[in-house]
Amino acid sequence: MKRLIITRHAKSGWENLEHTDFQRTLNERGLDACILIGNWLSSKNYIPDEVFSSTATRCIQTWENINLRINSNAKVSYINDLYHSSPNMILNCLSTATKDIIFLTAHNPGIGEFAEKICKSPPIHYRFLGYPSGATTVVDFNISNWNQIKFSSGILQDFIIPSELK
Repeated sequence: MKRLIITRHAKSGWENLEHTDFQRTLNERGLDACILIGNWLSSKNYIPDEVFSSTATRCIQTWENINLRINSNAKVSYINDLYHSSPNMILNCLSTATKDIIFLTAHNPGIGEFAEKICKSPPIHYRFLGYPSGATTVVDFNISNWNQIKFSSGILQDFIIPSELK
């Protein structure tokens, strides 16, 4: 059995107009969302042992701020290919995972499309298809190795958005 935690990066802003899209940082709302999501993951004992993150600043900050709440000692891989990646690219990256519980953070539209495609039955939730900032889906797979992961094979365990945790 393998578990995947799929989190879109938290809310970022354009406070510094000299930053490129890649360099954008989390804003105050995003930092607050990381606390909420981190506390939620901790309360559910959804603690990853491996992390895959886009190399964009807002994704790195999302993981680091969530991890302040869950205190995971996960192996972290920052992957350029996850910056504005397609669902197929995300699937390809995950096929290289080596641990049992993976945390993935990346960008829309790819991460939202991936979350939809990876589940046998996506959640019936009014915000799922839009996959807002900080949206988090937990999916289990009946596989022994991540190179066996396929679309429409995941069993939905949980879905939450930060505004539901306030």
